[in-house]
Amino acid sequence: MNFIDRDTVRELGSRFDPLSADYLLDPYPFLSEAREIAPAFYCEAVQHWVITRHADIKGIFRNPPTFSARNANAPVSAVCPMAAKALREGGWKAIPTLADVDPPQHTRVRKLANTAFTPKRVAEMEPFIRSLVARFCEQRFRGGNADLVRELAWDLPVRVLFRILGIPDEEVERIKTGSWNRILFIYGRPGDDDQVRAAQGMAAFWRYAEELVASRLRTPQNDFTSALAHALDPDGVGLTQQQTTTVILSLLFAGHETTTGLLGNAFRRLLADRQAWQDIVDDPGLIPNAVEEILRLDSSVIAWRRHTTADVEVGGVKIPQHSNLLLMLGSGNRDPAVFDDPDSLDIRRANARENLSFGVGAHLCLGAPLARMQAAIAIEILSQRLRNLRLAGDQQLRFAPNVSFRGPLELHVEWDA
Repeated sequence: MNFIDRDTVRELGSRFDPLSADYLLDPYPFLSEAREIAPAFYCEAVQHWVITRHADIKGIFRNPPTFSARNANAPVSAVCPMAAKALREGGWKAIPTLADVDPPQHTRVRKLANTAFTPKRVAEMEPFIRSLVARFCEQRFRGGNADLVRELAWDLPVRVLFRILGIPDEEVERIKTGSWNRILFIYGRPGDDDQVRAAQGMAAFWRYAEELVASRLRTPQNDFTSALAHALDPDGVGLTQQQTTTVILSLLFAGHETTTGLLGNAFRRLLADRQAWQDIVDDPGLIPNAVEEILRLDSSVIAWRRHTTADVEVGGVKIPQHSNLLLMLGSGNRDPAVFDDPDSLDIRRANARENLSFGVGAHLCLGAPLARMQAAIAIEILSQRLRNLRLAGDQQLRFAPNVSFRGPLELHVEWDA
């Protein structure tokens, strides 16, 4: 541990609270300190070992036999009896299927999902995304000021996902509410009453996804839901209805919330750096690498989880079998061993794509190409149509109280009409 005193590491763990107001507002000063002091430390408050360095996190992602994904979607906080009852009585039947299973089970499901979520299907979305962003600009960015999250980042990714899954636009509020419930329930620390309400909302969310899959089994359409429900492996065997519903439910959550966070983080960081914004205005060819740099500097997934299947060492730190790990992607993405001047925005950074934000290895995010496309198109269109776009002054950013997902809940911007 670089000869750091054990008491110092223990004190670090006692101070770490990923749900505190100060940390939610700006986690990076603490993560920088933690990464310097120890590659791994234990935090009693969340009962996880916290992993801070890029190489260790990357190695963990690439070693599923030792570092299982089984806890990826498990609630961080204990589920109270009434919330468990609400899930059970509400018909919640989600099972480990994709993000929270390991090879070979994961390999089979992922291949079936890849069959349905093809590069061709993603590429075909580009004209729709462009037209949608242009329409939002024309209809929602008209008076010289707006909340960019509400008028663009909140709505765009879910409408794109709906187009892929075959869901009507009028379901936006239902899906966004369901996603919020899942963030609080799985990745937050809600009180018992809030936990029960979130559980009830999650159960309703499950029933919606369940009926969607059942309808596509009865009457297939030209959408991802139908393709996944009817996909077969080389042995002619498909997913069960329960497995298909679980995958669709996961997409109805992660398939848009992470991109909403990416868009909010992107415009926040670019507009705060006027030279970077002007460079993009002058040269849109810089945008793809700028998206990678935003993913590195301010990931919308700041932490992910794994579970040890044996006694292990991470960076020389001994961690027991059956331990939960909190992989601090936001810390690894700013590791000076990999990135020069890691706390600064550099839209020309040569190795920006080495960020960990979409994961590494077998569990690499299924929707990463679609998220990158949406961010690049949104930045391109707004930077050309609203060249003097800027952050409004005197705004206090807010973030959802959870350990993993991070993006501003509001982002007020101004421009000269």
